[in-house]
Amino acid sequence: MGKIAKSFLLNSKGMLTFLFLLLGLSAGFAQSASSISGWYLTDYSFKDGTLQKESVLAGTTSKMKDVISYKGDKGNIEITQNRYDVKTGKLLAGVTYRVMWTDPPAVLNPDEKSSLDFELTTISSLTWKAGQQSMHLNQGLNGNYFITPDGTKYITKDIKTRLTTEKVIDKGTKGAKRVLQMNFGNGFSATYTYEWREGIAQEKPIVSENQNGTGWHFTDYSFKDGTLQKESVLAGTTSKMKDVISYKGDKGNIEITHNRYDVKSGKLLAGVTYRVMWSDPPAVLNPDERSSLDFELSTISSLTWKAGQQSMHLNQGLNGNYFITPDGTKYITKDIKTRLTTEKVIDKGTRGAKRVLQMNFGNGFSATYNYEWRDL
Repeated sequence: MGKIAKSFLLNSKGMLTFLFLLLGLSAGFAQSASSISGWYLTDYSFKDGTLQKESVLAGTTSKMKDVISYKGDKGNIEITQNRYDVKTGKLLAGVTYRVMWTDPPAVLNPDEKSSLDFELTTISSLTWKAGQQSMHLNQGLNGNYFITPDGTKYITKDIKTRLTTEKVIDKGTKGAKRVLQMNFGNGFSATYTYEWREGIAQEKPIVSENQNGTGWHFTDYSFKDGTLQKESVLAGTTSKMKDVISYKGDKGNIEITHNRYDVKSGKLLAGVTYRVMWSDPPAVLNPDERSSLDFELSTISSLTWKAGQQSMHLNQGLNGNYFITPDGTKYITKDIKTRLTTEKVIDKGTRGAKRVLQMNFGNGFSATYNYEWRDL
């Protein structure tokens, strides 16, 4: 949009056309960025297959004991299945294997395929092999499986790959549910539950009638990526921990994850994944008026930690001009879906003066909208 603006502004005859185009593009983007129909992640659960069971070896009087256990956490677990002779304690058969996977998307978009990364590794084995792995969405009669590049649905050997649905995601109806189940063998599984939503039901954006005249005009947008991997020593110990911060998504809809792992064991010590959705602010901020934008913060999963603090402010005056909730909150620290409005009216400027609207999403991520004062 900044390039379009510069091109038109070189031609004074195109000024009026530019202003209408700018407004149309801004309004159109705000609607698409904040009104996304699709399957939204609502819940995650893990089925623990831990078991201890004694039985008699067929054709004998010898007793054997099966012990199934696991360690690890979401996205990285190690499963062990061992069979012992009860009398001697001897290991008769067994296997230990690791399963690693990435979360599926927070929103499954209709008419598109979906993917996730997956790895199966056998750590040790005596006779037995790792349990069969499969991932599928309850779509249609036979489901929609996440398959390997060569088309394999049921994974029975070590692999590191990207799994993609065999079919595109179908559309739903308001409130409909979908379940993505990951089976890791030996009674262990993970379930991601989704719900169909017809976008975010938001109010019509506040737009002043004076969009063609003097005011703060949008000129540029930028996004600061807070992606990070950092190791440090846990205070008071010699144990090392690793922080991993990442994100996925695009302008108006991003999902941020901050996890802390024990370096030695790979165990997840703490973490949080949250989604931030917002509409573009107006293309022109009019003086002596307040400005608004729509905003939503939702926590997807959490272990100890909470979503990063959110704030949006314009560098106006000594303390800035914050976009606040209806109850006056500047710094958002819990899940919310609301309209944010500046606490003060927008002040006037002088020709060529600059203004910056910064949106802080926590964990080093932010979006910046730049404005310039124009007398038209």
